[in-house]
Amino acid sequence: MKKDDITTEEKIINASIELFSEKGFDSTKTSEIAKNAGIAEGTIFRYFKTKKDILMSIVTKAIQFFSEKFIVLPLNKILHTEKPEEEILFDLLKDRYEMITKNFSIIKVIGTEALTKEKIREKLVEHVAIKTLEIGEEFYQHGVEKGIFRDLPPRTVVRSLFGSIMMLIAEQQFLPDDKKSKDVDKEIRMIVEIFMNGIKSSRKEQ
Repeated sequence: MKKDDITTEEKIINASIELFSEKGFDSTKTSEIAKNAGIAEGTIFRYFKTKKDILMSIVTKAIQFFSEKFIVLPLNKILHTEKPEEEILFDLLKDRYEMITKNFSIIKVIGTEALTKEKIREKLVEHVAIKTLEIGEEFYQHGVEKGIFRDLPPRTVVRSLFGSIMMLIAEQQFLPDDKKSKDVDKEIRMIVEIFMNGIKSSRKEQ
């Protein structure tokens, strides 16, 4: 979509996402949003009463969008296949990596503001965190019943797996280029390998 084709409201939201991601909500002025959007500052208040209303609009739309399009549908599609579990896990982690990396600016805004704003935190927990955990737990429990996975607490296992991919994303986003992995697929394969087989050596003590 060309910039001229989007609505004024979308311009305001897009400009806000960029600035909130860079500076944080509290440090961003509406005059900066207007300048970034290429509109007069007064125009913002024809669409949003306050800067907080912009934030809540961003978060509400984003969470609803991510919840269905980027969480429930893709995860169900990946997890309910006939592939070996190792391939399913690779597809799952690669999909999550690409989704979060592609949408990192808005995710950064939501995550940062959720730390201090209870309403945003509640929406994030209800629509994203709980749904993700439930889908992951169902997959793991099914694997336990098939005798593929050990009978461990599903939530603990899911948290460990997603924690690994989130750490990889953080490294790729924030570390200097010379410290970043040059082969993300290889890193994800290694996460799956560790997840499936652990890190304990099979060699016996001499």
